Amino acid sequence: MGQTEDGELTGYWEWFRRDGSKMRSGHFDRGEPVGEWITYDRTGTPHKITQRGPK
Repeated sequence: MGQTEDGELTGYWEWFRRDGSKMRSGHFDRGEPVGEWITYDRTGTPHKITQRGPK
């Protein structure tokens, strides 16, 4: 869930599993993942944190 601008992902986004638990979150800048990205386990606890930058 998040916003698009001119057809590209932008700003903060979150993805959820079918059971409703948060799976991943992070930011986009003009369609490119940037900054801190977090993957969560099924209890909502951060499992993995990575830094992303534009290609």
